[in-house]
Order: sequence, then C-alpha cells, then structure tokens
Amino acid sequence: MLKSTRIKVLLVVVYIVAICRQPSVSGFNLEDCKQLNATANVTCYTLNMEQFNINFSNEEHINIYFFQANKSDIVSMVLSCLGTDAEVLQISDNLPSLLLPRSNILTIDGCIPFEGIFQQLGVRIPDQVKLHRGITDVPLKRAQLSGLTKLKSLLLSGFDALDEDVLADIQNLETLDLTRIQTALPSGLLAPVGAQLTQLNMRENRMVTPTKGLFAPLQLLDTLDLSYNELITIPSGTFDQLHNLTVLDLSNNHLSHLPADAFQSLRKLQRLYIAYNRLQQLELGTFKTLTALQQLKLENNTLDIAPSVACRIFDGLDSLEYLELNNNSLSVYCFPKDMSSLTVDLSFNRVHKLLLPPGETQPRLLVSLNVRHNQLRHLSDESLQYLHDSFAQLSLAHNPWQCDKESFLWLDFLKLNSKRIVDVAEMYCSYDNKQRNVTLFKSSNICESDTIFYYQIAFATVALIALMAIVGCTFKERRNAGKQLADSDMNNSAMNSSDMNEVSIPENVYENVGTGRDTPDC
Repeated sequence: MLKSTRIKVLLVVVYIVAICRQPSVSGFNLEDCKQLNATANVTCYTLNMEQFNINFSNEEHINIYFFQANKSDIVSMVLSCLGTDAEVLQISDNLPSLLLPRSNILTIDGCIPFEGIFQQLGVRIPDQVKLHRGITDVPLKRAQLSGLTKLKSLLLSGFDALDEDVLADIQNLETLDLTRIQTALPSGLLAPVGAQLTQLNMRENRMVTPTKGLFAPLQLLDTLDLSYNELITIPSGTFDQLHNLTVLDLSNNHLSHLPADAFQSLRKLQRLYIAYNRLQQLELGTFKTLTALQQLKLENNTLDIAPSVACRIFDGLDSLEYLELNNNSLSVYCFPKDMSSLTVDLSFNRVHKLLLPPGETQPRLLVSLNVRHNQLRHLSDESLQYLHDSFAQLSLAHNPWQCDKESFLWLDFLKLNSKRIVDVAEMYCSYDNKQRNVTLFKSSNICESDTIFYYQIAFATVALIALMAIVGCTFKERRNAGKQLADSDMNNSAMNSSDMNEVSIPENVYENVGTGRDTPDC
C-alpha cells in the first residue's frame, strides 16, 4: 500500500515538472512592442491591439506580424519575405539580435532558407508551422526543413515540387497539409511520417490520379482530404492500407467512374464526400463493406440509377444517417432498408417514382425525405403507406402533382400528415387544367365532379330512351294507320268486284262487234 502511494506521488511530481518545463506562450502585447522599438533599426506598431507589425529600417525584404485575437491565448506569428534569391539569402545579415516571444502558430512565407533568420530573431519553433512558397523553382529539399524536426503539424503550400525525402527528419508529424504543389508527389514522400500521421490534407494539387503506393504507409491515418484536385478516377487498391480511415473527401474533382472495390478496405469509414464530380453511374457493391458509414454526400453529379438496381445500390450501409443525392439526374429512388435513422435529400432530380425494397420494410428508419423539384405526379398506395408509417419529416413541393381519381389516398394522406410536411403551403396540384393549392383542395371535389358527370350521363340516357320511345310510338301509329288504310282499300276493291259480278251483260251485245253487220247508228 505504501509502495503504491509513493509511486502515485512520484507520478504527480513528474507531471508537474513536465508542465513547468514546457515553454509558455504569454502572447504579444503593447509592452513587447515598446521594447522592440528600443532596438536599433526596429519599428513596432499596432492599429487595433490584435495585430502588431514589425519592420526593419535597414532591411525592407522582411516583415513580421503578430496576431492575437482579443481574449484568446492563440498567438500567430508571420514571417514574410519578398525579393530575389540573393536578397532573401542576405536578410539574416541585416537583422538585429532579438528574442521574439513564442507563438502557437508560425507561418513562414517565402523566407527560405530560414535558419539564419531564426537565429538572429530568436524565433522558437512551435508545434505548428505553415511554410508557403519557395524562393526558387527547384524542389523543396530535406536540408531546408532541418530545423523543424519536432513538429506535430506542418503545412507546405505553393511549391513547384517536393523532394521524395523532404519529410525524412520530421517523424513525429500528426497533421500534414500539402496544398498547391504543382507537380506529382513522389510515391515514397509519406513513408517517413507514416508511423504517427493521422490527418492528411492534399487539396488543390492538380492531382489527376493518386501516385501508386503513396498512401500505403499511412496505416494510422484518420482523415484524408483530396478535394479540389483534378481526379478522373480512383484506381483499385489506392486506399487498401488505410484501415483506420474515418473521413475521406473526394469532392470537387472530375471523377466519372468509381471501381466497385474502391472502398473495400475502409471498414471504419464514417464520412464519405464525393459531391461535385461527374459520376453518372454507381456499380453494385461499391458501398457493401462500408458498414460504419454515417454520412454519404453524392450531390451535384449526373447520377442516374437504373430501377433494376435502385433497391440494391446502397446495400451495406447499415449505419447510414445522412444521404445527399440532390442535384443529380435520378429518375427513381428506392426507400431505405436495414439502415440507421436516415435523412435523405433528393431535391432537384427527375424522380418520377418511389420504389419499395423487396421483403419486409422498416419505415420508421426514415427520419426526413426531401423530394422537392422533381417529376412526381402520383404516389402509389404502398409508398403512401410507407411514408405514413415512417413519421418522417417531408418536403414535397414543386412537383407536377395531379388531383384526379388516382389521388384519393394521396389527398387524404396530405390531410392526415400536414403537420410534418414542411412545405405543404407551397404544394399545388393540377385539376381541371388549373393549378390549385392542395390545402384548399379536398378529395370530395373530385367526387362532386364525378357525380355531376354521372348525372349528366344518366340524364342523357333517360333522354335517349324517351326519344327512342317517342320515335317508336310515332312509327307504330303510322304503321297502324297505314295498315288501316290498306285494309280499307282492300275492302273497297272487294266491293267493286262484287258489284261488277252482279251486273248481267246480254250475250248478244258483242256478237256483231267487228262484223259491220247490224251496227247501230251513232
């Protein structure tokens, strides 16, 4: 027990000594500025008590700035050098011997090499250094960074090229920014820092395709930012060694295709950004191993997913919480299945149909659905039931909705769920060739229209039957009248015949006809 207590006391003492030995950052204030003004050829001034400028009357090629935000402990120092190679190399010869206050962040802009400048000004290296642009067109070399061996964070920006071993002496780096490097990065560049590096930012490097093997040593890497490059594809195996990666940013590139195995080793990935590219299709299985992914950003591409694969394209994303597919060319979308609580943005597409995944669904996994500015005219009964059961927040406006006989359930759905449709006041539907706000429209309107229509049909039918009856009666009367007339004529004919039979003709009347004999006188 006593031994354990002694060990604890010893650890506390060691911790206190370690803290005391750490160089403190007291900031840069007006008193420091006044002391510098007492040195020959040095002018220090401030305009707002947050930025202090230091100039040298005998050396115009360098300026020093201290920045300290009000009520902040963060002090940033900037060394800015302008001039030709020879002028920058001679800067340290004209500087006085000083001991500048320590800063949290040191930015070196153009002052390369900087060892002589540091020695003259008494610059102490903080844990975070930003190094901007070299003074020549030659690659940045290892020897030029020899004074930065204990850095935790380093930014290199604006260099034409980097030597492959430029980071060989900075093996404790945890954060590295390589931006605006004009040429391709050597494959072995990151090998010296692979043991500790957790964050790597490689934005704006004009990278067309990642150098093969560039990321292989970075097995502890947590965050990789490759945005704002000119990537056209990601070769298979590029990320195979990044087993601990949780954030990958590929946005704002020229990607038109992703191989199905591009992310197969990223089982711990939580956020994947592929927005603002040129993707047209996604291969089945692209996301099948990303079971830990929580956010997937695919907006502002030209994606169109075939209906035959729409319900399987996102298989594997069991933990997904945010799916952004807005501003694409999608024609269909399949509701999620086997996912975490999900928010989906489908706005500004061409979606005309919402599909249900096969098998048993879990509607309550859907938290929010935005389908504004699409081509939806109707929703199937199954889709309405899914959305009704989901309790999701919905955005449905700016679609060519139809109010017709197929819209009974949809109109009832709107009435029952109006409180969770955030843009219901903006929703219009087409009825009788007119646009009407759905909040003012009821399913009974369609029924009334149908009733009037049916009444019109019934009236027309009755009128037709009556007309046919009248015509039939008229025809029958005329036929009867004609029959009676015919019968009367027949009777008259019969009577005339009978009268003729009753008249006797003397047999000798026709005896002398044609003989000329005994012809009576006229």
